[in-house]
Amino acid sequence: MNTRIDTETDRSVEATARAYIETVGARELSPLESLLSDTLVATFAAGTSDKGEWIEALRRLLPVLVRNDISEIYTRGPRACVVYDFVTDTSGGAVRCVELLTVVDGRIEEIELLLDRVAFAPVRQALEERARSASGS
Repeated sequence: MNTRIDTETDRSVEATARAYIETVGARELSPLESLLSDTLVATFAAGTSDKGEWIEALRRLLPVLVRNDISEIYTRGPRACVVYDFVTDTSGGAVRCVELLTVVDGRIEEIELLLDRVAFAPVRQALEERARSASGS
């Protein structure tokens, strides 16, 4: 294996992974059109989403999202593992998340999101309460 090429690939994959997490954390989803592949497959809690469904799921999280704080990014070839805190304005505070990403030609092809569903429960509850309040029910 050519170490120079591997290092360049790792840097490119890391840059794409970082841009994705930071873009979402900045609450600006329009750059996702170019960061995510049109054939994206995202997995969370045994369900899968395509690109449009994933962006919509992220959009639903924006009312509680303050920022994403990246702790670590590990890369190997086209794969990245991003460890970060999903920082919210809810009683759940910051929820540790891990996203496993596959990057091909500078675009994310696969996402697998892992998080502690118990730690995320107060965030989900706050989202539901805010949605009810907004709809007037």
